[in-house]
Amino acid sequence: MKRNTRWYLSAAAAGALLAGAALWAARTFPAAPAAVPGFFGLAGGLLFFCAMAELLSTRDLDPARRERDREDHDERGAMIRAMARARAGDVLLWLLFGAAYLYFFGVPKWVSLILPTLACVKLLLDWMFTVWYRRQY
Repeated sequence: MKRNTRWYLSAAAAGALLAGAALWAARTFPAAPAAVPGFFGLAGGLLFFCAMAELLSTRDLDPARRERDREDHDERGAMIRAMARARAGDVLLWLLFGAAYLYFFGVPKWVSLILPTLACVKLLLDWMFTVWYRRQY
């Protein structure tokens, strides 16, 4: 067994035990607040289902998927993502500083909120152009 497979099996077992213990605690201690066993049951169920989904995934079996993963993690793709993130980070930083600057000088709040909104639009455009350049080159 691969190392990751053992970890996912352990996580699935721990999640099942946690969910089972939460069910047992809810029936054994009915006076306890319902949120406590509910939280542990939810955490255990999520852990179990996420580990099982990872174990049962067919990601490694599909040759086209493996090729796409290889293309996404090559040096050129990493460089494109790094450049896009750097540019977006610069713009976002200056827009957020501009919004704070305007806020402290008593400019109306809607003007200060426009700048972070524009920063979010800029980040979305950076992501879209990164995808477009990746397909084009």
